[in-house]
Amino acid sequence: MIRFGIVGAGGIAKKFARDIALVDDAIVTSVASSTKEKAEKYKKEYNVPYAFSSYEDMAKSDKIDAVYIATPHSFHHDQAIMFMKHGKHVLIEKPIAVNSKQYDEMVIVAKENKVMMMEAMWTHFLPSTRFVKGLVDQGDFGKLVEAYIDFGYSLLDDYPEEKRLLNPDLAGGSILDIGVYPISFYQLISKSEMKDLDVTFEMTYTGVDSACNIEILEEGGAEIHIRSSIKDQLPNNAELIFEKGKIMMIDFSRSQEVFVNESRFPIPFEGEGFVHEITAFVNDIEKGYQEDKIRNHKAAGETVKLMDKVRAIIGLKFPFE
Repeated sequence: MIRFGIVGAGGIAKKFARDIALVDDAIVTSVASSTKEKAEKYKKEYNVPYAFSSYEDMAKSDKIDAVYIATPHSFHHDQAIMFMKHGKHVLIEKPIAVNSKQYDEMVIVAKENKVMMMEAMWTHFLPSTRFVKGLVDQGDFGKLVEAYIDFGYSLLDDYPEEKRLLNPDLAGGSILDIGVYPISFYQLISKSEMKDLDVTFEMTYTGVDSACNIEILEEGGAEIHIRSSIKDQLPNNAELIFEKGKIMMIDFSRSQEVFVNESRFPIPFEGEGFVHEITAFVNDIEKGYQEDKIRNHKAAGETVKLMDKVRAIIGLKFPFE
């Protein structure tokens, strides 16, 4: 039984608690938050045995084997390293790190301490995504010609500037928060190197991006169109056009419906969708692995590198970098 500690007690950590109840060989035994009150509230709501007012105290404790890090992006690096140095496995919310420098340091610490480290890119573990990945890998559709991958929501009406999405000190903006989904999905299905990269964007008054359009030309000639936005609702689909057919994932980041040419395939996921990534992470630990075969160190690192390139083009650098 893998005993989890929860780092941060926000909405996504609550979703994790609900889904881990559906996973064999996994249990939440501890929670730590920025305030004792938040930790105690989470403990009571999800029947967690131990609550900590200090992340370091939980890292030092013998009550956990692994942690799920669900704090703002700017905390991931330091918190992951602290827990790994105490011998704890880490499942880290996307983006796993703010930049490649941070990420490379995290990989070194994971290897030095022989612990499992994985980005919680739950989309890649969904049955629908594995279905589409299988179709692409078979090669029956031929080369990729064009792809349209959107992810955006209208989130900024009356949104306070100190909160995560608009706060540069918390690595806010659309690229890291939701752009990571279409970027990583593109990398999952792509079989060609990037030849050219063009980016257009909109910035908020706080200095982070509210929308980002990424145009990629691959060496094989495929044209990739990626959009992320925290100001506008987008279709949130993934349309993959090949030489010999088309695949459409409806609501791709949490897809339960895939169209292959004109055929519809309903492909539901378990729980609220986190069950599949948690199961993979737990199985990896039990097998003694230090990285996952689906979201391995190289795959997560490539996503961080591409986001670095995009941010360099638009001039988005956070105060702590």
